[in-house]
Amino acid sequence: MLLTLCSISKQFYDMYKHLVNPKASNAFSSEVMHKVVLNSIDFELPEHIWDVIDDAFGYYWNVEIGYGGWPDLNSAVNSISSWLRKEHIVFALDKIVTIVNIMFNWIEQIPGAILDDDALVIPCSSEDDERNRQKLKKLVKKNEALQKEIMTLQKIDYTQNSVLTVNFKDAWTNCVYISGKLKEFFPDIYNRLTKLFVEMDIEWAEIKGTKDIWIRDYMPIQLSSEYFLVYKYDPDYLKDSGTEFLTDSQTIINGVLHNCKLKDSEIILDGGNVVSCGSYRILTDKVFSENGKELYDPEFCRYIEHVLASKVLYLPWYRENPEKPNPDIYGHADGFVQWTGGNKVLMSNYRDFHPKEAEEMRCRLENAGFEVTEMLFDVPNPDKNYNWAYINYLRVGNKIIVPTFGIPEDEQALRYIKDANPLCTIRSIRMRDIVAHGGALHCITWNIRK
Repeated sequence: MLLTLCSISKQFYDMYKHLVNPKASNAFSSEVMHKVVLNSIDFELPEHIWDVIDDAFGYYWNVEIGYGGWPDLNSAVNSISSWLRKEHIVFALDKIVTIVNIMFNWIEQIPGAILDDDALVIPCSSEDDERNRQKLKKLVKKNEALQKEIMTLQKIDYTQNSVLTVNFKDAWTNCVYISGKLKEFFPDIYNRLTKLFVEMDIEWAEIKGTKDIWIRDYMPIQLSSEYFLVYKYDPDYLKDSGTEFLTDSQTIINGVLHNCKLKDSEIILDGGNVVSCGSYRILTDKVFSENGKELYDPEFCRYIEHVLASKVLYLPWYRENPEKPNPDIYGHADGFVQWTGGNKVLMSNYRDFHPKEAEEMRCRLENAGFEVTEMLFDVPNPDKNYNWAYINYLRVGNKIIVPTFGIPEDEQALRYIKDANPLCTIRSIRMRDIVAHGGALHCITWNIRK
């Protein structure tokens, strides 16, 4: 009888140097098994293929066989081959047979891995345990990559004229701020949102001295753990209201960003119009009219890249189109796209409102190398007053909060976001009142890495 491959532990991922020894306490681990296989084969085994084989073998051992079950070579090879096919990986069957044989031979040498037929067996494995093991394994790998990228960003002098291939992302943040005005204007949302932060173990704080709830738009843009970009917040859509709702973030930055380096810029910008997607910062081309520049002015494009230290991809903004009802007065990129890792982005259901313009958006994203998933809804009587706003969700690290509205589209939107972010914890919050005022959850929050 076979013992179950133990649940994931810290020891499973400790990257210390050790000798491969079947009597070692970590002999039955992915790391050691990988070394044993590499030491025994005479063909190439790329790491990404090993990762899939390891996941497949873990599922076979823990779930298909389970504690006390009997494995055999054929069933193990068939299970792993099927798993590889599902991942669209072509790998020679004879190589799979060789790898499985090596793994079985190694396991037989591990004390206690094989039990006598009369040994007491207490079932303890489950499909959920194995899925959690694989999920944690992926999170550990992502965290290692994250730390390397952050360390790289920390070494960069953002006052120099440099364009990066890595940008600071919401997935790297660990703290979220909200405006003190949210409690004043929308106390119910404030109470439910802050309670959700606590339940999800998201660090949060409240910023005093703001003039409206849309904190995303006037707070600095994080470039690295140390550097923040300070821009001029002077939106055209607040011109008629004077200074009543115009927050001067300069007056509150020093109270929030202790010991941080600020990169000052005279560029007129809204924070909601900057979305970090892989090696790009995505903006709508409203930034040109805001700064009194011709559309795609080459010199100004170079200046924006210098300011953001990034390649920039512009999405079209169509406020001036007289043929379109309900024009978008804000022109914020966070109302159109969210990055979900690698070269993948989610795009809102803008196609339901302006199909021609949405097609141009998609083409620009795809031409930049992105794989685009549009959040299109298949429900009777779609509610366009609200269903545009799902894309404006908040991500802090591997935790996501999605605005919902009590409409049929809610379930489909959550599925889109979950499928696009499979390693994230996802919760929702009802917020019809906020969206009725032109923004959603990403707009009323400002998340950074402290």
